[in-house]
Amino acid sequence: MRLPDLREAVLRTALQVQQSGLVRGTSGNVSARDRETGLVAITPSALPFDDLAPEDIVLVDVDRSVVEGRREPSSEVPLHTAVYGARADIAAIVHTHSPFATAFAVMNRDIPEITVPLALNGRVRCLPFRLPGSDELALVIKEGVQRGGTCFLLQNHGVLCCGPDLKKALDAAVYVEEGAQVACYVLAAGGELPPIPEDLARQMREAAKKGKAL
Repeated sequence: MRLPDLREAVLRTALQVQQSGLVRGTSGNVSARDRETGLVAITPSALPFDDLAPEDIVLVDVDRSVVEGRREPSSEVPLHTAVYGARADIAAIVHTHSPFATAFAVMNRDIPEITVPLALNGRVRCLPFRLPGSDELALVIKEGVQRGGTCFLLQNHGVLCCGPDLKKALDAAVYVEEGAQVACYVLAAGGELPPIPEDLARQMREAAKKGKAL
């Protein structure tokens, strides 16, 4: 993908994140990595997504230096570049503060595989709180993705979803929020959160990899 096209794709995804109710105001960020150059296109700092134009999407390199763009990149650049450095298969990241999933993050509680979409991504683990934008937060998330995870709760902070492309990262963020909402309703009704059995969840993940609809 040409870099101008990548910047447009990041902006489109950011607008979808906002329209889906996963962020408000200037919270959250979106990025994608160009597999050919290794450059990362990321949303800028402290600007609402619906005020952005493609040229506002900033290009940074693996050292977090701005290569192109008139804006300051998101303060979470350390997080994004750490994830891309840790996993070659990850090329897109969506970071949100969606309310139901963030409620679980505040409780410091994982979201088990209670729905089919959650089972396809695996248990959403809650990572310990580190200051937003810090190298310490980047390290915690890097360790998480190195252990094979792609979706995480950030304690008292929000949600991070990764994927091989922007669509899959956004879909994961939507399904994590949906699963968290279902979980909150179940808990409010006095119920429990029994996960889908792991052997069956594994079968579903294998079927999904082969392109079978579930």
